[in-house]
Amino acid sequence: MKTDAAGAYVLHPQSITLNGCFRHNSDPRICTHKSSTRPGPLMYLMPPYSPSLSLAKIFSRGPLSDATDSFNQLRAQWRSPRDILAILTVIGGDIVQGALAQLCSSNPRHFTPVALSFGWVAYAFSAILAAIGSRRFAPDPDCPCTLIEVETKYPRDVHSWVLSRLVRDYTFPDEEPRGLTVSFYQTVPGKKMSVPDRDLVYWSGVIVIFLQLGIAVIPGALVGNWVIFILTLGGIVLVQLQASLPQWQKELWAGRKVDPKKPEVVCLTRGNGSAFAIVIRNNQPDGIRLSDMAAGREVLDSATVPATMILAMLWLIHLFCTAGLETDSWYSLAIGAIGMMQNAYASGTRRHWGALGIHVQKYREVHNKKVFLALKEAEEVERNVGIALTDIYFPGGLRPDEEAWKQQRISANMAHSATESSHPTKSSPSLQTVTSQQSSHATTPSTSLQTLISQQHSETKLSHPTTPSTYPPS
Repeated sequence: MKTDAAGAYVLHPQSITLNGCFRHNSDPRICTHKSSTRPGPLMYLMPPYSPSLSLAKIFSRGPLSDATDSFNQLRAQWRSPRDILAILTVIGGDIVQGALAQLCSSNPRHFTPVALSFGWVAYAFSAILAAIGSRRFAPDPDCPCTLIEVETKYPRDVHSWVLSRLVRDYTFPDEEPRGLTVSFYQTVPGKKMSVPDRDLVYWSGVIVIFLQLGIAVIPGALVGNWVIFILTLGGIVLVQLQASLPQWQKELWAGRKVDPKKPEVVCLTRGNGSAFAIVIRNNQPDGIRLSDMAAGREVLDSATVPATMILAMLWLIHLFCTAGLETDSWYSLAIGAIGMMQNAYASGTRRHWGALGIHVQKYREVHNKKVFLALKEAEEVERNVGIALTDIYFPGGLRPDEEAWKQQRISANMAHSATESSHPTKSSPSLQTVTSQQSSHATTPSTSLQTLISQQHSETKLSHPTTPSTYPPS
């Protein structure tokens, strides 16, 4: 029996008998068996073994063999998911950015409870783009709102992450959602603005970080694989370095200090159609002007750009080491999944205002099913609040009687402001001298300063008898 160039046997007619049987039946490479559907034997000729000849050249691959290979690959992937682990490391950067904006602590606290998760590599490189481009680490506000300065009545869009979250996380009172509710708050003395309180979100980050370290210890204790623990610990250190950049604090709390002699009163609202408005009286000596924060001032620390570049390279090295894990990849996958859940929870959950770094207490609240009546009641609590909000809630203008009330109220407020500016204060030596001279001379002419002040007081009461008497303590 001869073979051709490919190594297959070539049968000659003499090798088959008349009854269909092979003459060389003793050759083990020739298999014969009777067919039930056709006369004669079926012959399978097995070529001799050759390293350059594969079975794929002789037999076509069937669907069963393809399925077997696919299941083998799937089984190997589930045993050690290192490929998917490297892919997951570069997704979810926006979640990490939101978690950092929520939990970045102030300067006295150097620990930020943000867990290690999958999206840190993606965020590290996007931070470079933010540092050299927009110069803003914090994400764009996710709750569009407007801030109105009560004194100037000037509205501006809020570009501050903190103030937008303050409006988003506002707890609506028990009143009906119809009409308008105006809530009045005052800053708490003794609590510094920009120093957030510790809440459930803060402590959840602390717990998750220790849980991640505990999971990373398991393969080291069981099989002596301490690589996962080293990678986890290194990732947590990189997280703390990324969160401790001074750019975060300068950006989130960019603004001038409040003048104790001139408190700031602002209104926060989502605009026309919103069911609530927030009024904050900011008279904290070391407080930050909320109107400056709303502007979203551009700030940049000199160390931001080089620091973000160095951290991005370190995160890339961390990714290469993570992708090189051959065994026990499930532990790293579990650590990243737990961290991702904590980051998503910290980024999206609602928090009380103290945890955001703004410490205020409510002292009054008005509600009315009619928006204009609610604004009139708000004007009685805090001067110029109702006037400032009329342009927001009534952009098309007021009715004649409502416009008349507005103009009358504006005149009364201007007279009251002039009266307050004419009052002698302890911080003005010249006014103290004038007052002492008036007290020493009982027969002062009617044109004296004291007489002018009393006349202005009487004119103010006559022009507007309902002068507010429920102002908060300064």
